[in-house]
Amino acid sequence: MSIITTVEAVPSRLYAIYSSLFDIENGEAKDRLETWATPPSLKNTTEDSGGSPTKLFVNSLVEARRIGLVEEIDDKLQLTADARGGGKKGERSEAYFRKYLLRTLFDPIRAEEIQQESFMLALTWLLSTNPLKPMSFSDDPNSAIKMTLGENARKTECTIALNYQNMLYWARYLGFATVVGVGATRRVIPDPINAIDDALPAIFADGNELPVETFLARLAAIYPVFEKGSVWERFNTMRLMPLNGAETRLSATTSIALQRLADRQRLTMRSVADAPDRILDFGVREDRVSHIGLRGSN
Repeated sequence: MSIITTVEAVPSRLYAIYSSLFDIENGEAKDRLETWATPPSLKNTTEDSGGSPTKLFVNSLVEARRIGLVEEIDDKLQLTADARGGGKKGERSEAYFRKYLLRTLFDPIRAEEIQQESFMLALTWLLSTNPLKPMSFSDDPNSAIKMTLGENARKTECTIALNYQNMLYWARYLGFATVVGVGATRRVIPDPINAIDDALPAIFADGNELPVETFLARLAAIYPVFEKGSVWERFNTMRLMPLNGAETRLSATTSIALQRLADRQRLTMRSVADAPDRILDFGVREDRVSHIGLRGSN
């Protein structure tokens, strides 16, 4: 099981558990937390039992434990020290929640240990799709993923629409996707602009301009799903059709995200004569970049 296959374990529910325990440093009884999380309108009622909690809380808690958010000590649930990250009562808990998820889900070794390695592989597939041709949010993705990965498609765990949608919820929450439309018209766009933006202070920790290969290497060290990253490279070895120009081109998703950050005055991109560069793919046109700089926040 994982955050993809445990369909109840969407970001909002795991954060609800996290935030409830964040301000209770000595923990809370499971039954009490379960009562808070499962109002009467969401209980399954039977003539004999008088009402039992739905799986919303139970399965979400299982996944919260699996990824190391929660532990049980002396019959009380509490956040693990790692998940709390030094946060104190009264602080903004979501910032600590996101930091923990990012350093856990995007660490290949750690992700494998907690059975979440499928998420990065599925996310890499999403980032490899064309942002200029948004995909349906509701359609079964199995055929589309198999067209790229063949039998390796099952390793993404997005084998049914519900699992695919769970992956999209997490991709959107962590800054890698945008979902537009309503109902049957909903479409998903691979859109990592927010994830890249969040990583810029770490990428430019020792300077305001970097060669493009250094920029990509530092970005991939934070998010291995991008070019030069270990998961990106693993994904490419699984592809049925080799990715032409992988060492010289950036995907349309990465290219457009970088250009949008430049348009927002967050980055500068330039091409220096004779310097190693990458081709930016904008679908209808191409450009080149050899150096990427940090311009600063608005």
